[in-house]
Amino acid sequence: MELRARKAPVPGRPRSLRLRLMLWYSALITIALGCFGILIIIMTTRALNQVVDNTLSSETRVASLDLTHELLPVSPYWPARLSMTTIDTYSEPGVVVEVVDTRGEIRYSTTTSPTIHIPFSSNSIQAVLTGQTLWYTTRIGGQHVRIEASPVTAPANGTTSGSGPIIGMVLVAKSLINVDATLLTLQVLLLLVGLATLVGTLIGSWLIATRVLQPLAEIVATARAIVTSTVRGTRLGNLSRRVPRPHGHDEMVLVVETFNEMLASLESATQAQRRFVADASHELRAPLTTIQGNLAFLQRHLEELPPDERRIMLADAHEETLRLAKLVEDLLLLARENAGEETSRELPEKTVTRKEKTRDEPPVELDHAVLQLTRQLRRRLSMEGSPVKLEIGHIEPVRVHGDEESLRRVALILLDNALKYTPSSSEEGMGRVIVSVERINGQAVLRVRDTGIGIDPKDVTHLFERFYRADRARSRQGTGLGLSIAQTLVERMGGHITVESAPGKGSVFSVWLPLA
Repeated sequence: MELRARKAPVPGRPRSLRLRLMLWYSALITIALGCFGILIIIMTTRALNQVVDNTLSSETRVASLDLTHELLPVSPYWPARLSMTTIDTYSEPGVVVEVVDTRGEIRYSTTTSPTIHIPFSSNSIQAVLTGQTLWYTTRIGGQHVRIEASPVTAPANGTTSGSGPIIGMVLVAKSLINVDATLLTLQVLLLLVGLATLVGTLIGSWLIATRVLQPLAEIVATARAIVTSTVRGTRLGNLSRRVPRPHGHDEMVLVVETFNEMLASLESATQAQRRFVADASHELRAPLTTIQGNLAFLQRHLEELPPDERRIMLADAHEETLRLAKLVEDLLLLARENAGEETSRELPEKTVTRKEKTRDEPPVELDHAVLQLTRQLRRRLSMEGSPVKLEIGHIEPVRVHGDEESLRRVALILLDNALKYTPSSSEEGMGRVIVSVERINGQAVLRVRDTGIGIDPKDVTHLFERFYRADRARSRQGTGLGLSIAQTLVERMGGHITVESAPGKGSVFSVWLPLA
């Protein structure tokens, strides 16, 4: 079976969200007004019809009372002429009363027109003769009327009380012209009010949508400006732009604040990458220049140079090659950690996490690993003739989960940093670096304290960002990857790193790890 490819959407001018909101809001208002108007008309119609029916019932009762006094006590019960004094005296305007016998002959009528009478059918007579009371609506002379038909009973046993057989019916009709006029006026009024409300709603919803969506327009303008400046060149656009924060504390404010936070994060990441590019370029250029110069010189003058000079130049090239390898190794480690984090986010919840795997590894004696590394660094400092003293503070036997190589690397990074940024002498005397291992609140804590140059408060929050180097540290050799690598390794083992520092007072780095 051949599958048809889905057509790609045709690019064009985007649909206006403001217009769609206005139309949807107006449609809802129209439906609500329509339902409200229909309900009002139905309730008003029922109320007016009820008034008409009450009027008809009142007239029927009055006519029945008149007939009770005028009917004969014996058959055929009908007098020669019905006077109906009460009806003639108190009849309401617009109400017509007629009395009809069982043969359909009109015995009494309040209308003076010989051609206009209340219409009735044989079915109506038959229904009334069975004792029913009927209400129906019809037209008389082009007018809309409401009619009530009720039975007339004859006196029984020579009395005047109407309890005998049914001998006719009373027809009472009332014109509905006032009711129809009232309903028409109400419908026109509701229509005009509805149209005015709808127009006002359209204008109001447009203004409200414009004001509510204004932050979105600012977001679009800001993003488009960044995209435009990016497209024009090879550099990322100006990420320092921000969307003005709207008034209030609603969802739109949250969107704007989140967008600004995203721009701030992107700007910070971009600046960190730019700093890294500059640092990496510097770090790579220096050893590459040395290697290239030494190898080119050896290539040209290999036979002319003494063996000692050749060995020195090769040793320099080898040392610079080791620096390059170290930098590449650090970058690969961070890349692998990034790939591992992204993969762990995509795996299902049942997948074993790195922290769980770390807990399954055999415990490592942190104090022994730190003491062994400290002794090795002391020998190196002694061979280099460094005046900085590396001291061992309080050491407790501590066991943690993790691999020993990662723990040694974390400790080495912290100790190397402390030794690198600790001068040979300070206000407190000779430069000192103190390492300690202890238990605090059920956790293992590795501390590295120094009397070095310290860290500015504005740089403390960025210390563990990848590729970040404080201005005071840029004169020292390094790439700014060490602390980021240390934090990554510690977090992989389920711990965290904290730092306390002040300019000129030294720093204290603490590694907190769960006990085995």
